[in-house]
Amino acid sequence: MNNKDGSIKLKLLIKTSDNTLISIIEALFRDNDIPYILKEKGSGGYLRIISGHSIYGTEVYVSEEDFNKATDLLDLISSEDIKD
Repeated sequence: MNNKDGSIKLKLLIKTSDNTLISIIEALFRDNDIPYILKEKGSGGYLRIISGHSIYGTEVYVSEEDFNKATDLLDLISSEDIKD
């Protein structure tokens, strides 16, 4: 939901250090038209550029409007992993 000033309220969806999971989330959200923001803590962004990995983890944020849809997609990934 947008604030009175037109800004979008973001909600933390997941925090992970798993680059593969982040890549899957990015692809899923692009395919399902869910805007997202990746946020690195501290020097995590620099570490990801240099080494391809951040020890601080990456936070994935989505709008409050898309939170339930994004959660459902993540649950779908998890349930498929459990079945295998």
